[in-house]
Amino acid sequence: MTDHRLGPQDAGRRLTVAGGDRVILALPETPGTGHTWTVEALPPGAEVLEERYDRPEGAGVGGAAQHVFVLGAPSADGSLRLRHGRAWEGDAGVVERYAVDLAAGGQ
Repeated sequence: MTDHRLGPQDAGRRLTVAGGDRVILALPETPGTGHTWTVEALPPGAEVLEERYDRPEGAGVGGAAQHVFVLGAPSADGSLRLRHGRAWEGDAGVVERYAVDLAAGGQ
């Protein structure tokens, strides 16, 4: 089992993952603004195993953080897509999108 760590610099990348691997995606977020990252689409068979906020030491509630998504490997090729915005504003509230293509590899 391998952990594949992704961040903002990996947008648009294609990554091959094997069964049992995990994809750990960390994106910057300031939750106090109301703008949050949400998953729009997962490749077939992939699932969100964990979702959390990692805050720098000394950061206050609602301050800058890393929104971390831990995903199980997909069973087939597909795109992981997220949106950053205010959920209550729908598509009009989206300020940024993030996508990575995941390829289901062998063992």
